Amino acid sequence: MTSRSLADTPPGARAGRASPRHKGGRRPAVRWILQGLLFLALALGIFDLLPRLGGLTHEAAGLRHARPAFLIAAIVAQAASLACYALLYRQVLAALGARVRFRLTADVTLASFFVSHLTPFGSATGTVVNVSTLEAEGVDAATTGEAIGLTSLLSTVALIALFGIGFVATAGRHVSHTYLTIAGIAFFLVAAVLGAVLGLGAHPEIAGRAGRWAAGVARHVKPDIDPEKVAETSSRLASLARSALTGRAFLASAAFASADLLLDLFSLDLVFLALRYQPGFGPLAVAYAAANIASAIPLTPGGLGVVEVTMVAVTVGFGAPRPTAVLAVLGYRIVNYWLPLVPGGIAYLRLRLHRNTGHDQPQLPAQSL
Repeated sequence: MTSRSLADTPPGARAGRASPRHKGGRRPAVRWILQGLLFLALALGIFDLLPRLGGLTHEAAGLRHARPAFLIAAIVAQAASLACYALLYRQVLAALGARVRFRLTADVTLASFFVSHLTPFGSATGTVVNVSTLEAEGVDAATTGEAIGLTSLLSTVALIALFGIGFVATAGRHVSHTYLTIAGIAFFLVAAVLGAVLGLGAHPEIAGRAGRWAAGVARHVKPDIDPEKVAETSSRLASLARSALTGRAFLASAAFASADLLLDLFSLDLVFLALRYQPGFGPLAVAYAAANIASAIPLTPGGLGVVEVTMVAVTVGFGAPRPTAVLAVLGYRIVNYWLPLVPGGIAYLRLRLHRNTGHDQPQLPAQSL
């Protein structure tokens, strides 16, 4: 995580980079064009291949019996899910000492969603948008990075818990060993990360030494990094992270993380109901959690393709008719993946246009300045 955005780069440094950037000016454009073509090919392949595999050419008439009211409810549930995720991020930021208005948090969440779901390895790009936006509003990059990590961690722990509950609910029914293996690996990784976070939070001096070591390594690339300052910041953030994972702050964060996932899962269930089929909570929770766990490996933007194939495979494995499963999953992904890109794009443009206007200034306590 960089602690400086382009807006903070000294004018002389920008001028010094002007010539090399001009010399290779076409490369970024070519890269974006190639990424765009790959993204479109992937999206078209999913929406063309899955229906063929699902035998939808023989089941298209069944769409006439779909219930649109359930689809509208699925969209509403998805909007509420995104709002809960923004509230989770805002709660974690507040626990770390940065109080940000909900409007700004929602815009940052949607803009990061927009960027990360349109570019390969997009989570890194979304993080840059997130950090640079809040940094312009007065939140230091280290705090934002800590908040992003804790938000993702809380959400992932809630996802693992949902998988466990769904697995218990499907006791006696067949579950693919492949997806159990994926979930087991993910569970181990999440537990390891959670243990590391709690360990660093319990011992700020260890976090300080780790930050000093990381800054020493990074100094070979960016000489202006001060290891002692990074160590001090790491110790402070470790202490704040401990407060974010304990007491009322943790309970509020856990509630928002759970609501986010349950509303998203409810959106998936509503799309199935629109097609007059009910998989049941257990199979749906296992399919949902397994798909999201598999998509954590950043092979495609937003897990595009990975989520669809995994959800269809698991729900069909639990007895859902393949055509219904394909239609429901594709419909859910329209609601979950494609529709939020519209408000996400608007939020991204709004943040770009108003980054330097001073709106939505966060209220930071004195010790965070």
